Amino acid sequence: MDEFENRPLLIYDGECEFCVKWAHKFKVMAGKYITFIPLQNLPVNYEYATRAACLKSVQYIDIDNRISKGAEAVFQLFHTAKKGSFLLTCYRRIPIFRFLTEYVYSLVARNRHLFS
Repeated sequence: MDEFENRPLLIYDGECEFCVKWAHKFKVMAGKYITFIPLQNLPVNYEYATRAACLKSVQYIDIDNRISKGAEAVFQLFHTAKKGSFLLTCYRRIPIFRFLTEYVYSLVARNRHLFS
């Protein structure tokens, strides 16, 4: 993580207009807390997230190199930015909330190019 300013890292698909738009919005909200980087700018030998995983869903890597993906990654982002920590708490403690948010995330992720 040293090359990314020792902050949590959010990796998104920089070739997807939908992803770029939301990454920009999230960066405005949380940019001082999190480093945002398009998948396409990662070093080739980056060991924490594969290209395939990053194309499937957003990846959040905390400063201890723990990886969250999908809805959990978004809730981690809000928690780190101090803008809705209750969402991460709900995600972790309420199974139906976790299931529903991951389901909605996967629907959007699979159809993200339609939203661009």
